[in-house]
Amino acid sequence: MNRLPASVRAAFLISFAVAAGVAAALGAPAGTTRADDDGPVSLHVEQLESGQFVYAVFHALDRDGFCKPPAGAVSLHPVLDMPVDFVIEAGEGVIIDTSNRDTTPGRSKTAVPTFSTAVNSGAAIQVATFPPLVEGLADECQAWVKISQSIPGPLRVLVTVPGENGGKVGFIADLGRTTTVDVALEFRWNLVTWPGEDGVPPAGALTGAGGDSDITSKVTALYGWDAATQSWHAYFPSGAGVPGANNLTALKAGTAYWVAISGPGSVRWSIPN
Repeated sequence: MNRLPASVRAAFLISFAVAAGVAAALGAPAGTTRADDDGPVSLHVEQLESGQFVYAVFHALDRDGFCKPPAGAVSLHPVLDMPVDFVIEAGEGVIIDTSNRDTTPGRSKTAVPTFSTAVNSGAAIQVATFPPLVEGLADECQAWVKISQSIPGPLRVLVTVPGENGGKVGFIADLGRTTTVDVALEFRWNLVTWPGEDGVPPAGALTGAGGDSDITSKVTALYGWDAATQSWHAYFPSGAGVPGANNLTALKAGTAYWVAISGPGSVRWSIPN
């Protein structure tokens, strides 16, 4: 996704405190908008051999462009010490730390207060800070959670903050979400061009994106033409454990295959791509 120009991002970051204004400006339903690269939530990944850590960071400035107002000034829409809620909505992972040093493992953390990055930089014991959303900012309010993923993969985090009149406004941040292609298969034979990853074994391909899109039990046969040998190669789910029963070992991206459905009705094959 392309990032918004710095001037637009700055205006968005500063004005987000008026929740209704954000929702209206972005056309967000029910006070919730997508964040991804363009909102006040960023995701930072630390890749390890045994897995990865993901930091979900909330960034904020008040309408005047401050986190901590200057001495003698009063913020009309204060964002310092604002309580921020984080929830892992989808994906493998557990929250193991927060910017207010809550190390109790869980899938959600509530009322994590924002802190001033400028004040933090002078503290005797500092917490981690992250690059501001707008380059060059000397101070920004931040709140974050640290998520441990033993198996790196898709992750969706919902972040909510106080809105107007006692309500809340939410932002959704996605990390590596897998997109899918839905293929409708009818009873008996279907000619399908494989839209997924190159080299996927047929058994894995038939599981699709998992859940209801696993069509293994609905497929009786899968055939593909091998141009090199000028012959048909096949895969039969019911004979997956029979030596020599299957000689179709991998699906090639962009290649057509015949898929036989046992029926009686049609099925939807949701394929990650």
